[in-house]
Amino acid sequence: MSKKVHFIPGTMCTEKLWYKLIPLLDKDIEPVFLKIPPNKNFADIAAHFHSILDTDKVNLVGFSLGGYVASYFARVYPEQLDRLFVIANSPSCLPAQEVKQRNVVLDYVMHHGYSGMSRKKASNLLDRSNRDRELTEVILDMDRTLGISEFISQYQYTTDRVELRGAFEQFRFPTYFYFSEKDPLVNTLWFEGLTDTNPNLSVRKVSGSGHMLPLEQPLELANYLHAWLDM
Repeated sequence: MSKKVHFIPGTMCTEKLWYKLIPLLDKDIEPVFLKIPPNKNFADIAAHFHSILDTDKVNLVGFSLGGYVASYFARVYPEQLDRLFVIANSPSCLPAQEVKQRNVVLDYVMHHGYSGMSRKKASNLLDRSNRDRELTEVILDMDRTLGISEFISQYQYTTDRVELRGAFEQFRFPTYFYFSEKDPLVNTLWFEGLTDTNPNLSVRKVSGSGHMLPLEQPLELANYLHAWLDM
């Protein structure tokens, strides 16, 4: 019997984000790729997924922004979760400086257009050891595919975030976190003492600073996903 696993991508990411991971998963795993609906805040996004997901409990995986979306969904609809796996995200408010920077960028794009992610920015999302042309091109290609409307939608509607730590302390289903210990986009201090509050929580770290872990660490991530599904 196959196991469905639902995957939510990150900011300016398509299902291509998972192309290295999926071939490494067991044959009985059926991936389902979700898209973050445009022009919706987190409450609306959660309601959207609630309406389209199976009535049975789901195995939900989210990367980066998708990790926050998955976490928010789990807080609002915990009865619909069988398992939760959060990659490269600490589900909390964004730092004030990042919020300010995102608002400046959004204002610029709305007035001057969007020329796409720079190669330097794409490269900086990868650990130094993984900054090869192939992975950088994948990031740039996903960004080009989604374009300006998706960029504006995600920056406009997903910057305002709330702290979700209290929800995780109450979850009664297996929950994994997976991130790089030096990822500048993850607040690693957020995880301190978290597993002490709830035996259903597991924290897994990889060395380095890479953010794009489904592309950079597909084999290790696949192994953790298998362990999570066996819980």
